[in-house]
Amino acid sequence: MTTNSHLFDVIIIGCGPAGIAAGIVFEKMKSNIDYLILEARNRIGGRAFTDITTFGENIPIDIGAHYICHHEPENFLRSYYIPSNEDFIESDIYNSLTMKIFDEYGNIISDEFINKAMKIIEDLLLIVKEYPIDKSDISILDLINEPLKQISNQQLKHLVQMGLSYTELHEGSDLNELSCKYYGKGEGYLQSYDLSINNGLGSLVKEIASKYSLPIKLNSIVSNIDILNEYDRIVQVSTKDNKSYLCKYVLLTIPLGCLKSNSIVFSPSLPIWKEEAIHKMGFSLLNKVYLQFSEIFWDENLKRMNILNDQFKFYYCLPKYRMLALYLYGNLARQIEQKTDEDIVKEIFNSLCDIYVNIYYLIKWLIRRWRC
Repeated sequence: MTTNSHLFDVIIIGCGPAGIAAGIVFEKMKSNIDYLILEARNRIGGRAFTDITTFGENIPIDIGAHYICHHEPENFLRSYYIPSNEDFIESDIYNSLTMKIFDEYGNIISDEFINKAMKIIEDLLLIVKEYPIDKSDISILDLINEPLKQISNQQLKHLVQMGLSYTELHEGSDLNELSCKYYGKGEGYLQSYDLSINNGLGSLVKEIASKYSLPIKLNSIVSNIDILNEYDRIVQVSTKDNKSYLCKYVLLTIPLGCLKSNSIVFSPSLPIWKEEAIHKMGFSLLNKVYLQFSEIFWDENLKRMNILNDQFKFYYCLPKYRMLALYLYGNLARQIEQKTDEDIVKEIFNSLCDIYVNIYYLIKWLIRRWRC
């Protein structure tokens, strides 16, 4: 074990957006804080990462986080963002010109039918919003399951379920995992309009970190955090490559899933209340599949395609790159991660063949597995 005898004020573990933001705060403070950021990967950004390798530098693909959410002027990212004519506002609001909803046989659902379903969806979500805060928490599905069962028209029911799936997509979790009490609370009172950046959110985050010349050590997988003694409270942070660092404080910004899997050993152990909170809290999963074809076979004016009663519901259209992006969330995303790329692509391709008779050749794909 190689120990760095230098005593840092703070060691930040994780160089995703949270770790980078903490570093920027330290850089802006008048007092000089001696800190170091340890990042497990060979890159920064965490789940804000723009891939410019798979499809080439001219086709930047955000494999994780993609939007500047709630892009008000006071949003920190806005002060670094340089607008492009190819940026656009993403919204889940139905627009018949840019979105088509198909049934499982490839028939386009009429606007009249969609509007009828949207009214039911609004009523169901109002029930969720008005759930009393003083009652015991239940899942969203438990609360609205009975009204859903009362919809006799099966296609209408499937359309309502798909509309409700936007909540699942937004949260990365299924309705049976989502809390009634805290539905929508994380958004505050901000409008849910998101800005899609042409060059990629990951690229923007990387540029911001570079501007501040943050002290970052890559390929540093933290394995242990130890308080050496109770008197001076010096902390030793050890990594899997047999290096250790000393500091007064540790700022931990790793994903909840890493804490749940006990990827870092704490000595002494975390307080019971913290361990119980880590165990109790859930976390979402959203994976993306990018498919590039030899030619586009869908309406080039579409931004989205949705398919009823299909496990592959939500496609985002990128005609400029001859690509479709499929978003997978919750339990389905966990199941899909266990399959090979070839099996996943085959299932998706067969599903699309039910909608479009003439599909062109698939020439390249990118599948992200965030949980594995």
